[in-house]
Amino acid sequence: MLQAIARVNRTGFGKRCGIVVDYYGVAQHLKEALVAYADEDVEGALASLKDEVPVLRDRHLRVVDLFRQRGIDQLSDTEACVEALGNEKLRAEFAVKLKAFLGSLDTVLPRPEGLPYTKDAKKLAYIYARARNRYKDTPVLGKDVGAKVRKLIDDHVISLGIDPKISPIQLTDAQFDTHVARAANDRAKASEMEHAIRSHIRKHTDEDPVLYRKLSEHLNDILKTLGEKWDEVIAQLQKIIDELRSGKAGSAGAPSDLPEHCEPFLRTVLDVVCTGQTPTAAELMRLKDVTVELVDLLVQELQGNRDIWSPHKRAAQEDLNTQLFEHIMRIRPPLVDTDKAGVLADKLMEQARASHDKLVQV
Repeated sequence: MLQAIARVNRTGFGKRCGIVVDYYGVAQHLKEALVAYADEDVEGALASLKDEVPVLRDRHLRVVDLFRQRGIDQLSDTEACVEALGNEKLRAEFAVKLKAFLGSLDTVLPRPEGLPYTKDAKKLAYIYARARNRYKDTPVLGKDVGAKVRKLIDDHVISLGIDPKISPIQLTDAQFDTHVARAANDRAKASEMEHAIRSHIRKHTDEDPVLYRKLSEHLNDILKTLGEKWDEVIAQLQKIIDELRSGKAGSAGAPSDLPEHCEPFLRTVLDVVCTGQTPTAAELMRLKDVTVELVDLLVQELQGNRDIWSPHKRAAQEDLNTQLFEHIMRIRPPLVDTDKAGVLADKLMEQARASHDKLVQV
């Protein structure tokens, strides 16, 4: 009998434990029989489902208290909860505690002791979905929740207009403006726009690190300077979004005859060589020509070795890095010293890795 119970307890995807229903009442005889074994051999082999109810109650209080401690007494105030989750640390804590609560609820259901917690489970899952759509840095909740509770909360969240299986809306999506327009107030609208921009920056920063670093700094300056002047904040954020959508965010100041795929690499070259100083027109033209040469070298190598970034191609990667370094060092008059040449070669390599698909199509 102990072996049969142990087999039920084998875990798998979406299965934390097994449930054995004792219709006849033999569990007490089993407990008596297990006395013959050492405690460490049978620990956890058999536990009453009733023992999970206090755990469920405690985990429910822990997740709800995250909001109560911040002055939010009603989970129905969804926007207030989502705003509170603007804190990244709190967001991570909420995700961990919510998953623990939903895990216990999945174990207890469909026993009647679990039913009073289903209402809050639905509300908390909706808050999680709203926060995921806004901050765009949390995974889908359903993968970590048992089947019973997953269906319960998914049906509820979908009925309120959010499909948990669909990725959060990005600022380049056609429906983004409509999504923002549905925000509860100007503060919520500004928050949606801010975090859409931050998500876009995170997604593309490796392709153009200098541009997106400066955009991030500009975004922080806007939020710090304008504070809660939401109309002005929204207007400034809309300008950034329009520039990102049009592709004009990084084109200002670039030489007109510079190929588009070289622009991000020129910004990296300028950042390393000029160290924050504005180059003269002659210096800019020289660095433009150097950048085109370096990018042409990268394009030639990547097109001839399309799987160069595979782990087994480390030798090819090191060879390409060496080619970049040596090319930089051959430039006369010298562009940078040896240390900076190594830094520039490394940065161009990382940028080429992130831009691989674009470069092989040039």
